[in-house]
Amino acid sequence: MRTVKDVDISAVYSENMAAKIIQVAQQGLKQQIGPGQGQYEEREADFWTCGFFPGCIYALLERSMRYPQAIEVPEHVREQIQGHLLRLGRHYGVAINQMSSRTDTHDMGFIVQPALQKDWELTGNKESFQSVVDAAYALASRYDDKVKAIRSWDVAINDRYSITDMSTNFLVIIDSMCNLDLLYYVGHARDDASLIAIATQHANSIITEILRPDYSSYHLVNFSPHTGLPQAKMTNQGWNDDSTWSRGQAWAILGFAQTYTWTKGMKFLDTSIKCAQYFFQRLQEGKGKWHHHMVPVWDFDAPQEDSEEPLRDVSAGVITANGLIIIHQALQALPCSTAEQLSSGIDFLDTAIQIVGQTLEMSYDGDLASFKAPAKGLTNGNGVVIPDVLPIEPTRFECILRNSTTNWNEHAHKKYKDHGLVYADYFLMEFGNKLLRAGLV
Repeated sequence: MRTVKDVDISAVYSENMAAKIIQVAQQGLKQQIGPGQGQYEEREADFWTCGFFPGCIYALLERSMRYPQAIEVPEHVREQIQGHLLRLGRHYGVAINQMSSRTDTHDMGFIVQPALQKDWELTGNKESFQSVVDAAYALASRYDDKVKAIRSWDVAINDRYSITDMSTNFLVIIDSMCNLDLLYYVGHARDDASLIAIATQHANSIITEILRPDYSSYHLVNFSPHTGLPQAKMTNQGWNDDSTWSRGQAWAILGFAQTYTWTKGMKFLDTSIKCAQYFFQRLQEGKGKWHHHMVPVWDFDAPQEDSEEPLRDVSAGVITANGLIIIHQALQALPCSTAEQLSSGIDFLDTAIQIVGQTLEMSYDGDLASFKAPAKGLTNGNGVVIPDVLPIEPTRFECILRNSTTNWNEHAHKKYKDHGLVYADYFLMEFGNKLLRAGLV
């Protein structure tokens, strides 16, 4: 059993995690309708989430290379898993490399960092590093000095509004905070102060215009490209314009924590902490009302059809937990008096573990995958079998976590609730790796 703060998190390092990811990687993606229900839904290769599944492969590869004690697989799999994961990762990375210079999206960090940056860091693959560099400059090209922000979306369309004219609209979303890490990474790697300045100015603009006085967050702000001032503050995926969409709040917590690690600007750490405190306050509202209250509802202000079984978004919880680990580490490095003043007595590591612990209890899918006994096949010089695929006892539900909600806004063209979600799985794996890097498990 692997525990942190007396909470069992063994599932984060289980054979099931590895087997499910490799199962999906080997067989390809399938639709999540009809007989394919519970399996990953296939999206176009350039969709903003395209980097997260390859990121899961590389998260496993990092464990197998740097923390072999934390990857629970049979011995016959352990002998070949590194090479197999690298082949799979490189296969899925081809399309990402090809889109690394895109300038039509702000999600370049989400697209290239989970897989390509990790490929560079683990293997020294220069092609992957160049793609990360290209992606950073592509992202920076969307910055506007009048607005002092990076354009998030080119358009925003639902049943309520249609914002399509880029000459009169400049859309910025709270999610953008988590793509700044790419600019800082490449800015420092290439000693390019302009990338760093763009990221920092964007973060400052988010504080000024997207965060509310109580450190809750709007989802979407539409600026005027001519004046640089906000024209409207609204939502696209939350309940309504003035509500707090829980995943948006999670992006703020993680993004400002990441920004602090690069800049050491106390304003950014303080902002991340205050966004987290707001998140905790809203979680506590569920205590005694419904089970597993540390698993966030999809929007903190949305009415619930079932007061005992509210609609959740586990992705918001695991994203937040990643941010809390960064906050915890940042506070550990500060003088005690400063850390105590900032934290207001909150144990951010403990809170992160409680969120993940309750998430595993409630939403860890029980349809477990496992590796089969070795198949007959070619062998290397040491007699180790080298199959094209690792035989797996398959699972019908391919995600690791249930109970995410992508978009339940009443005006959305496509509404999704209570499902598995690739970036919920990715951030759960990344949380486990953060604990390993910190020596906490």
